[in-house]
Amino acid sequence: MIRILREAATDRRGAAAIEFALIFPMIFMLNIAAAEALQVYQAQRAVAHIAATMADITAQGRTVTDADLTDILSASTVMIHPFPSASLQQRVSSLVANGSGSVSLDWTAKRDYSGSDTPSVPSGYLAANESAIVADVIYDYRPSFGFFLPDTIRFERHAYARPRLSTKVEKSAN
Repeated sequence: MIRILREAATDRRGAAAIEFALIFPMIFMLNIAAAEALQVYQAQRAVAHIAATMADITAQGRTVTDADLTDILSASTVMIHPFPSASLQQRVSSLVANGSGSVSLDWTAKRDYSGSDTPSVPSGYLAANESAIVADVIYDYRPSFGFFLPDTIRFERHAYARPRLSTKVEKSAN
């Protein structure tokens, strides 16, 4: 009996299989967590890219029509790919500072937007008689694997652009 116990204590066969069985679940979970972290990072970058693109495209012209704004807002649903666009909220606005520097809303267009009612710019961003295009994007990201992260992660991004060809981007009906 002692001989059997001594052989069992010194026998190393199967040790690798036992070590693998103990370590595999941790490695598997780390791999899934890394994949989820990458997805979160890509979603955050997509939201920032959408906001910057919306502001930039809107600021490129002297005027913008309702159809132009609809196209800009619709293009964002393609830009968020491969993530679902159902929770994508967007708004693009023009803010104007009057002669005394007081900032007011000139026009706005939005799609499924539930954020603040009035867009804003950082203090000191606009001098008197200047204007800016402000793009706001909100995206609620839902993780693929719910046991690592909260149910929903909300990304909010704001982008600012100055009109390129005029002092203000005018909005026309068509």
